[in-house]
Amino acid sequence: MAFTFGDDEPDWAIDDDDHDPFDDPDDDDDEGEPGEGGRRRGGGDRFGGAEHLLFLFDCDDSMFEPNVPCRLDDFDDDDEHGGEEVAVVSAMDVAVASAHRLLRTKVRDVAETRGGKRDSVGVLLYGCDPRRRAARRGDDVDDDSDDDDSEGEELPPTHELIELRPPGIEQVLTLQECRPSNDPDRRERRDLRREFSAGGRAGGPGEEEEEDDVVCSLLQGLTAAQKIFGSSKHVKTPAPSSKQLPDSKTVWIFTNQDDPCRDNEGQRTRMDALRKDCRDADIAVHVLPLPRKDARGGEGGFDRTIFYDGFTTPYKLDQGEVDSDDGVVDVEAVVENFAMGTRKRRKYATLPLLLPGWKERPDHPGIMLDLYSLVQVRSKPQKITVHQEKNKATTRKTSRINAETGEVVEKEDIHHFADFCGRVSIQPSNLAKMKRASNSLEAPGLLVHGFRPMKLLPTTNLMSKTVICVANESRVSGSEKALYNLKQSMMKKGVFAVGELLLRATATSNMVAFVPKDDGFGGFLIVQLPFREDTRNVPQSDIGFADRNAVDAAKDLISKTTLNLSEDFESCLPENPWLKHFFGYLESVSLGRALGEVEDDARMDADRMLKNAAEEIESFSLSLPEDEGPAAKERKRKAPPSSKPGVAREGIGEEWFDRYENDELGLLKNDELKAFLKSRGERVAGKKADLVDRATRVIREELSSRSR
Repeated sequence: MAFTFGDDEPDWAIDDDDHDPFDDPDDDDDEGEPGEGGRRRGGGDRFGGAEHLLFLFDCDDSMFEPNVPCRLDDFDDDDEHGGEEVAVVSAMDVAVASAHRLLRTKVRDVAETRGGKRDSVGVLLYGCDPRRRAARRGDDVDDDSDDDDSEGEELPPTHELIELRPPGIEQVLTLQECRPSNDPDRRERRDLRREFSAGGRAGGPGEEEEEDDVVCSLLQGLTAAQKIFGSSKHVKTPAPSSKQLPDSKTVWIFTNQDDPCRDNEGQRTRMDALRKDCRDADIAVHVLPLPRKDARGGEGGFDRTIFYDGFTTPYKLDQGEVDSDDGVVDVEAVVENFAMGTRKRRKYATLPLLLPGWKERPDHPGIMLDLYSLVQVRSKPQKITVHQEKNKATTRKTSRINAETGEVVEKEDIHHFADFCGRVSIQPSNLAKMKRASNSLEAPGLLVHGFRPMKLLPTTNLMSKTVICVANESRVSGSEKALYNLKQSMMKKGVFAVGELLLRATATSNMVAFVPKDDGFGGFLIVQLPFREDTRNVPQSDIGFADRNAVDAAKDLISKTTLNLSEDFESCLPENPWLKHFFGYLESVSLGRALGEVEDDARMDADRMLKNAAEEIESFSLSLPEDEGPAAKERKRKAPPSSKPGVAREGIGEEWFDRYENDELGLLKNDELKAFLKSRGERVAGKKADLVDRATRVIREELSSRSR
């Protein structure tokens, strides 16, 4: 079967600022314009643009009723619970906890990958009580007061709780105030029900309006979301002539109302018109169904077929995907699903696959491919320097200075030479000509030179990281079917393709292996192959013959220590312990949270291994051959100066005892400490702390001998 991503990008695709897996470190030509499928330098967003995510929280009074079982560790700031304890919370609590967890994840992703800096997240409340008080956080609100100035005034039915902008600590803290917590030191929780729900006001919802006059709250929320996307300075629309795709815009609706129109045909007609407007504006709309109490007090289900199946973007999230087997809502699973509705990771290249004889078919576009990296190495955030007075981040600017005159040398005045038994002049124009001459392609692409049996694919001297590619049906129609047929043919023949990969028109091409991936997705692996001069041969040596006892002992050890992975390999990989410790510290400082214990999944459990396989480890150790190498010669230790004849220790002056009593030895210079230790026949090597400790020990021993 063929596989297409449509509007969704896969989880394993790389982000904006990831490095090209096939990038040549010696290739310093970054100035060239990328072709179709080339990649831009400088950290700009390529192809996919930025990702903008807007949460819509329904403020219906039923959203605040505690009827959703959820794990405590999704709400506890210290994360001390192991996910076993369950509490009953409201649907709004689940919505706030999900947005809070996503914001923390986004902040960490930007810091680790240095990508997605233009991505933005916002939270919009809809269905708010228009007769609510315009109170600010922390103000006292008298619900029973009759203020003539506010009588008759109505506020908008929506409220932007968090402005749509790149994720930051301030947004995380805003949602943190709205979350339930067991932390006694945290400030009073913000009551969203009291502020925005009609049921939270004293006196209740008040008089009911006529059904025909009631405007659908979701209609008002999505209309406000359209305006937010249209007016946000963070959402960019490229020029029609640009090859850059526009930013993605996604709305996630958190609600427990499966029929927001309440069976009103007039409202359904208006919602259908709004759905077309959202599609024309390239806004993807998804819903996250949450449970609610029915009229009899039991838990009501969420029926998507009533309204949302025909309204939301074709990506369905059933309530079963939110609930675990025991009916408990898992916020981690909710956050994971956000990535399935937005492009969490982006490809780094789109280029054609050209088969032999491509020059005879100049009008044939080839099979269009999207390339993704399977590995994205994360690291801790880079350090920044801040101006002490202006409190602004500084940037480093490098200039070349003439050593004799001190003048700045311009770029066009620099001449380049190669060290080849002396200086040989070589200019950038010469390098560009040599690159064009060495490449078979003039534009980015993957050119297949031929096929070889799979058994000849080397497993040792492969280079760089592995890349996966899939067909891009939207760019060239028929690419999906053609690539799948090519894959099936190669798998039947048991061959892989040897090709030439060019990612930028100004770069040099790489020799790669084009290997069919054994799955139902129609994908291929691209693995860089070395040239002849890049390979290094390992000298062959005689390793002797296998010993039966040693082999049996090793087999027993392997059987006892084999990791039984019930899930896929990726899900069983441990998290990076260094990054967990580092970001745990950053969050504890920035969010005012206690620094909790970090669970290190990568640490070896030696006690458990010895308990399960102690006998096998001992048997294997005894089966190993003894080292028959020559015994190391015993080195004679150099006698200390005090043991040498003719060296007498000097007496310790009273000033040294005074310094010892007043704890002033650390104030002395290294030369003074070394002179003292040398006079006592002691070693003088080491840091100052070592010298101070040594001097303290000498004086203490002298005082002890005097007391005797």
